[in-house]
Amino acid sequence: MSSEENIVVNLMGMARTATAGGNQQEALSYYNRVLEIDPTISEAWVGKGKAAGWQSSLANFRLNETLIAFSHAVATAPEEAKATVTNEVVGEVNAIVVALYRIARDHMIEYAALDNTWQSYLVHVSQMIDGLDKARMWSPTDRTTLENIVHLCKDNIEGYTFRDQFNNGIPVALGIADSYEQLLRARMDQAVAAIRSIDGSYSPPSIEKKKADACFVVTATLGDFDHPQVILLRQFRDEWILKKLWGEAFVGFYYWIGPLIAAVIGRSGTVRNSVCGRA
Repeated sequence: MSSEENIVVNLMGMARTATAGGNQQEALSYYNRVLEIDPTISEAWVGKGKAAGWQSSLANFRLNETLIAFSHAVATAPEEAKATVTNEVVGEVNAIVVALYRIARDHMIEYAALDNTWQSYLVHVSQMIDGLDKARMWSPTDRTTLENIVHLCKDNIEGYTFRDQFNNGIPVALGIADSYEQLLRARMDQAVAAIRSIDGSYSPPSIEKKKADACFVVTATLGDFDHPQVILLRQFRDEWILKKLWGEAFVGFYYWIGPLIAAVIGRSGTVRNSVCGRA
């Protein structure tokens, strides 16, 4: 064994030890040193991809670095090991995406009322979907990959609703542009079709686009968020009440007491008919 081969063996051993100890930064350094000596070692590319991916944060999204490393891992794997390496990197991409998605969604929920939070979330999820699409190229029928694509597309299409704590608890609905929705639906449909090709009984989850809370009492009375009278009252709130000096305070009080009144009306057909003036 040459001195260079000895160095590679030692570096790989230290890289594996660092990985086992959870020191991803140190492991990445060792794997990079191995690849500088011999860029054809598939295991080093796998290790580099994992180490980079698990160091990702919302401020430093390293998923693309992971995907590049994994591409080299698949390309340099010996023919007899290619299927094993492919399964390993596809599984790792899914694990990293799931972890990043949880972090990104928790952050979005906590800071939804702040500027650009939703837009940043959409960018991050889009990168995750791209990563899953890359994994799908390596393994077109991997069901976990396909189901994760479906879930992330559904998440963004549905949007998110919350009460703005900085604006008297006024309900807010966050959504996406029609053009982006069409793109996500197309990607979702492709993933669904791929799942059905291996499981004809598969039924995709239904999409329910989020809407901001309407007038609690009127919606409970009329039973329809999109009833013309509910729409009219929302417009009255936005275009007249909220423009008054006392408007925000009044709306804030209403959003506090409204759900309590709506709950009573919703449970009682008699009260609902009385409010509506029906016999």
